[in-house]
Amino acid sequence: MGLTGAGFVGTLMVVALAAVTACVWLLPRYSGAGRAQVAARTGLLAGGQAVLLLALLVLINSGMQFYSSWRDLFGMNTGTVRVSDQRPGPVPVAAPSVKPSRDALTRRLPAADGRLDTLRVRGARSGISARVYVYVPPRYASDRQRRFPAVLLLDSPRDAIVRRRVPALAAAEIAAGRLRPMLIVIAPVGAGCVDAPGRAQGETFFGQDLLATVGAAYRVSGAASGWSVAGVQGPAAYCAALLAMRHSDRFGSAVFTAAALTPPAGDLYGGSRTIRDEYDPRWRLRHRPPPPISVGVVGDDGFAAGVRPPMRAAPLPPAAWQSPPTVLRWLGAHLASGSTS
Repeated sequence: MGLTGAGFVGTLMVVALAAVTACVWLLPRYSGAGRAQVAARTGLLAGGQAVLLLALLVLINSGMQFYSSWRDLFGMNTGTVRVSDQRPGPVPVAAPSVKPSRDALTRRLPAADGRLDTLRVRGARSGISARVYVYVPPRYASDRQRRFPAVLLLDSPRDAIVRRRVPALAAAEIAAGRLRPMLIVIAPVGAGCVDAPGRAQGETFFGQDLLATVGAAYRVSGAASGWSVAGVQGPAAYCAALLAMRHSDRFGSAVFTAAALTPPAGDLYGGSRTIRDEYDPRWRLRHRPPPPISVGVVGDDGFAAGVRPPMRAAPLPPAAWQSPPTVLRWLGAHLASGSTS
C-alpha cells in the first residue's frame, strides 16, 4: 500500500476516527485514582494522540508530496542505481551502440501516446550504473531530422509513470498543442548528486554520463537551452537546483522545491566547509556569479527574491507537483524548440 495512495490515507483516517471514538468511550471506564486506571488513561490519550498526529502528517504529505513512497521516506529510494570502483584515465562516456529496451513499466503507455523506453546508463566516468526511463513523443518517429528538447525528471520511475502519470499527461498536453514535443528522461536520484571524495560521483553521473548516454541513444538537443532538469521533492529537488546552478552549460532551466535546498548531511565533503558550501544552492545564490538559467521555485520561501540577472526565477504554487501538466508547461515554455540535424 503506497505511502500517498488513497487506500492507505483513507484507512489511516478511519483508524484515527476509531481511535478518537475509543478514547471517548473508554476513558469514563478508567476514571479512578488507582495506578491501573491512571496508566490506562495515559495509554489511551497517548495512543489516540499518536494516531491523530500520524494521520495528520500522512494527510499533509499526501498533499505536499514531501515523500512519494516508503522507500523515499526511509532513504531507500535508490532505484536500480549501483556504484562501482572508478578507473583512472580517460574513458568513453557512452558507447554509440546503446539501445533502449522495454519492460512491464514501459508497456503502460498506449502506442498512440508515443513510446516509453528503459535505458541502462553505465557511467564510465562516475562509476555509477542506473536504469532510467525515457518518454518519446509520437512526433519523434516522423520528424527524423529534428533534435528534440528534453527534460531530466529526477523521481522514482514508478511514481512518475504510475502515480503521477507524467508520460501520459505529457502526451495529452502535446496532442492538445499546449506542450511542445519533448523527451522526458525519468531517473532515480539514487546515490545523490554530490561528487563525494572517495565515494559515489553523483554529480558527474547526472551532469556527464547520463546526458552522454541519452545523447547516444536519441536525437536530443546538444545545447543547454534544450535541456531542463526538475526534481519533485527531497533529494530530487535539491539535485535539480544544484545541477542547474553548477552546470548551466548543460541545463538552461529547472524546477525544484524551495524547502529541499539543504545540502545532504554526512561526511560527503571530505571535512571541508568550502566544498560543502559549493554544494549549497542558497550559498551559491549569495556568493557566486548568477548562472544564465531560468528556475521555477515550488513553494518559494524567498529564494526567488535573491536571484540576480542573468538568472531568472518564477515562484510556483506549493501544490504544483499535484498537477504535473502545470510544471510541464512551465518547463516547455523555457525550452528551445529543438534544431534540425
